[in-house]
Amino acid sequence: MPITKEERLARKMQHTKQERTQISQGVPSVSELRDGVSVIRSTPEGLIEYVRHKNALYRKALDRADIAKTKTTTVKKQESTLPIFQAHRSGSDQTNVNADTEQTIAFNAKSVDTVSGFNTSTYKYTISVSGIYFLYYNVTFTDLDSAMTALNVQMKDNDGNYFAIHRMDDKEYTADTGFITRSAHTMKRLNVGQTVEVIVYISGGHDDTDIKRNISSTTGAETTFGGYLLTPKTFNETTQTTAIAGSDDSDGGLGGGGAIS
Repeated sequence: MPITKEERLARKMQHTKQERTQISQGVPSVSELRDGVSVIRSTPEGLIEYVRHKNALYRKALDRADIAKTKTTTVKKQESTLPIFQAHRSGSDQTNVNADTEQTIAFNAKSVDTVSGFNTSTYKYTISVSGIYFLYYNVTFTDLDSAMTALNVQMKDNDGNYFAIHRMDDKEYTADTGFITRSAHTMKRLNVGQTVEVIVYISGGHDDTDIKRNISSTTGAETTFGGYLLTPKTFNETTQTTAIAGSDDSDGGLGGGGAIS
């Protein structure tokens, strides 16, 4: 029974010896090669395939196919949520601030708090990430008593440090006042676990002064306390190992290699 053409080709392939690739030593010069015909050379770097193209010599390093290669990458990732907060006085005024007594301003509501650090019962912000913070307050007073000698608004941390101090004395008013707004801001390095609050201290006079709630209008008032972290949070580092098959083709050029100048 006659065999088919496909069978004849298959038998021929079985009996044809595989051509042996000649591997020479050393780096060739351009003049040694024919354009478009590649050669393989053994060099101190290993096996390198060279090809001549438009009178330029290109090369590609050859890797052993049976050796698994890995690529290790260190990834630095910044936390997506930074500490930012803003609290305010809401619902009603804070009335009859005590004279000659340090009193915390009662910011009983918050509009921004990305890491849930502000407590609307203690009126303090707790630091969750160490760093340099930008902090600010804006406080509207009413019914200031002309009999008092001074009024201080300032921030205070849990170590008893005062900062962002705003002081008014009796030279600024000669009679009981209507609305007076005072604000200040500062940069402060704070550590995890520290707290920050805004306090008022009135010297002399009567317990008449009130702190206004937020009122949104052309004749309104605003009593707010806020801040945010200025310095970046610490980066988290992770190491990723990726298996690579074959050679590293990151050099560019023909066949993943590069031109030799």
